[in-house]
Amino acid sequence: MKSMNDFRRKINLYFDNELDNSAKNELMNIIDQDPSCSKIFNKEKMFRDFIKNNVKRPSVSPEFIQNLKSRIDTH
Repeated sequence: MKSMNDFRRKINLYFDNELDNSAKNELMNIIDQDPSCSKIFNKEKMFRDFIKNNVKRPSVSPEFIQNLKSRIDTH
């Protein structure tokens, strides 16, 4: 790994499903071999899981959606 910034960028790409299988395998090998990288990966995973499970997105009314579609259609 060139740098920790590169490693963190790859972690983000991993969680965003932006890595191909080869890059995923390479990342997982690094995580398996380096305890500090494993710690960074696990912290990011825990953070994303927390956000996913605890932050509620506001619901959008059907009227709002229709209003937005109407505005898009007129432009």
